[in-house]
Amino acid sequence: MTSSLSAILLCGGKGERLRPLTASLPKPLVSIKGKPILKHILDYLSNSPINHYFIAAGYEAKKIHEYFLIHPPENKEVTIIDSGDADIIERIRSCARSIKGEGFLVLYGDTLSNINIKELLEFHSGHGGRATVTLWPLRSPFGVMDVDDQGRVESYVEKPILDKWINIGFFYFSAELITTLERFEKFEAFLEYLISKQELYAYKHTGMHITVNTQKELSEAEDNIDSLRESHE
Repeated sequence: MTSSLSAILLCGGKGERLRPLTASLPKPLVSIKGKPILKHILDYLSNSPINHYFIAAGYEAKKIHEYFLIHPPENKEVTIIDSGDADIIERIRSCARSIKGEGFLVLYGDTLSNINIKELLEFHSGHGGRATVTLWPLRSPFGVMDVDDQGRVESYVEKPILDKWINIGFFYFSAELITTLERFEKFEAFLEYLISKQELYAYKHTGMHITVNTQKELSEAEDNIDSLRESHE
């Protein structure tokens, strides 16, 4: 696995569930404790082998350009590509055509996780497939009860971790899949194709994970963002 790496950060969505904060601001620039989500992501990744960030912009792309003019990351190259109002797969394609090397990462621009990139890359190298997705255990937002045949409650667990896993991004795609991307109109169809060909493997992450889709999740991010900084240090 190469010691240098390109990553596509998906930063083009409208973030409608975060209105009015996103009325004129792309979601990755929404602030958590005085610093944009995107900055938190880049700070955590600063010591990773990623040396080139492709920013897949769309909604309010001008604001993304303005941000990087003022806050360019140290010792990293940044290319911003505006693909307009498009499906995720078109955003990835627009960036991937310019990527050189044996593979690349794809990250969500609203997801904060203390994933060990080196371990993720080593996992990908070891399984022999062409694609890896990072999963995280599903946590129920509700209290869960087990009930016997007579209707008697036998157990109760508040917001348990379930025996299911959710996609949190941090994909790694081998470079030969760049041409395969051109065949699909939806990212979901591309992933289903990889599964049908037994090419997609899952790297399971059980550490910190924060997704910012709603005002409630933004508040939770405010409470937990320091753990991302501490894991980076």
